[in-house]
Amino acid sequence: MVKSAYKVAYRLRYHHKAEHSAAKIHGSKWNMIWRLNVPPKVCTFIWRACSNCFPTRDNLHCRRVRIDRTCKMCKQEPETTLHVLWTCPFARNVWALVRGRIQKSSNGVEDFFLLFRQMQTKVSKQELELWATTAWAIWNARNKMIFEQFQSHLNIILEGAIGSHEEYQSLMETQRIARKQKIWTISNKTHVH
Repeated sequence: MVKSAYKVAYRLRYHHKAEHSAAKIHGSKWNMIWRLNVPPKVCTFIWRACSNCFPTRDNLHCRRVRIDRTCKMCKQEPETTLHVLWTCPFARNVWALVRGRIQKSSNGVEDFFLLFRQMQTKVSKQELELWATTAWAIWNARNKMIFEQFQSHLNIILEGAIGSHEEYQSLMETQRIARKQKIWTISNKTHVH
């Protein structure tokens, strides 16, 4: 009884930092992650980002790791998932290079899950897939900067995201055509006899 009361109190106190357990409430929003035509690692990345389970400096600090919460990229704000992937000046500079409605989207959301929900309503599925792949590329660039002290150029980050996105979609289209041809070949063989 005491443990469950503690968990309730903790969730009430830190609801904005809690991992999303709202799958029942926002089921279709969560399912959209897995329907994106992006590499599975990008789907998993977006799911983890929406669940706020990345080892950002803010999350580590909340888990009682003695660490400065400040973003190492901009040195201005706490490093949250939303900050690293969307509001950090470094991330904003990458997003500014993206054509279309993505770069014009609001900064006025509280967490990454709410940003994902907003993106679902404001951009096309194709743009959402590019958004997801670009967020993944920004996270990788952040990790290179922190762990390897190597800062990728903004254009390289975006070009890598676009290239990865296009390569995966091309591969999926090739596989779809191959499956279709295989089915057509099999159905023709059964009709010949």
